[in-house]
Amino acid sequence: MVPIINFKEGLSFAGFVVIGVNFLISGLLINFVQLLLWVCLKPLSPFLFRKLNYYFTYAVWGQMEFLAEWWSSSTCTIYTDDQTWEKLGSEHAVLLLNHSYEVDWLFSWFFCEHVRMLGGAKALVKKSFKKVPIIGWTAFFSENAFLERSWEKDKTTLENQLSEMTNCPDPVMLHLFAEGTRYTPAKHAASVEFAQKTGLPPLKHLLVPRTKGFVSSIEKLRGKFPAIYCATMVFDIKEAAAPVFKSLVLGRPIAAEVLIERIPLDDIPEDSDKAANWLHQNFHHKDKMIDIFKTEGQFPSSLPGHLFSGPIRSHYRPRRLWTLLTIFITSCLTLPPVLNAFYSLFCSGFVNIVIGVVLLGLVIVALLKLMDLSSASKGSEYGHSPRTKTN
Repeated sequence: MVPIINFKEGLSFAGFVVIGVNFLISGLLINFVQLLLWVCLKPLSPFLFRKLNYYFTYAVWGQMEFLAEWWSSSTCTIYTDDQTWEKLGSEHAVLLLNHSYEVDWLFSWFFCEHVRMLGGAKALVKKSFKKVPIIGWTAFFSENAFLERSWEKDKTTLENQLSEMTNCPDPVMLHLFAEGTRYTPAKHAASVEFAQKTGLPPLKHLLVPRTKGFVSSIEKLRGKFPAIYCATMVFDIKEAAAPVFKSLVLGRPIAAEVLIERIPLDDIPEDSDKAANWLHQNFHHKDKMIDIFKTEGQFPSSLPGHLFSGPIRSHYRPRRLWTLLTIFITSCLTLPPVLNAFYSLFCSGFVNIVIGVVLLGLVIVALLKLMDLSSASKGSEYGHSPRTKTN
């Protein structure tokens, strides 16, 4: 029988548990500091709160991004023109993404770290996510928008949260996964059925996007966010590992490739129906780019008729040390007392050994549970609720 993991990957998993212990403890401590800042500082100076909280948010997101960039030595290659590459990271922007893989959201953070915007990465997420320790709490304190997936309830919330984002002193990269949930074969079948019923051309690799949140977001951000970066993310599964969390935990490198086109936000039609149609056309373009990549193994080097100022070529910046330093500093603060406590337990009798094993097992379960939150099955049930042509 072939083993699921080899010895090296077993060591990687053990190392992941140690890193995970640090993440759990340091994450809770950071959340406590964020809570104090939220209660005591934000009412007095929202500007200062956001400046400080940017770095605490980075300290949490950076530990997760560390798994991709350093632990597994994964890569995230950006394909765009040179002018767009130089512009990235210098402005408030919307990042319009496809939601096709288990780890695409984490690699969107990898992309943000590339362009020096990880601390300013924000998203529209499910309201229930707010209850998740560390990850959800950090998203709350960093002023992400939490939605209930009911437009009547979400409209005011979305408008208020977007207004807060425009006041951030550091550049914000607002992630929009317009499909509303992650791709699965069952959801794709529902998407194709919906497209056929409403007269929309079905997509081969993606789900029909939901337009209401997108249109409302663009209306609120117009004149305040200069650009929207249309990102098509794929993964090279022929030369690298499968794009799942298990690969990262076991140290298997994943290779993400992202095609980026910068579009001035003012170029998106102001009329709601025309803006919705623009989004559908954009996703048809994404679908075509994914099909080309799967057929030819690469993105096109030029796209006539699109807003590229020159040839499309790969861009990659050397890894920064900040996420590595974040892990090192937080580990120095959290791991010595934890390791000392476990050492004392394992050296003080059978009962305490059992307690130590149980505690270690609970830590592993907690880490696996956090990982499971990104499972495709946890997304919304695409197509099970009534939808109009403008979604």
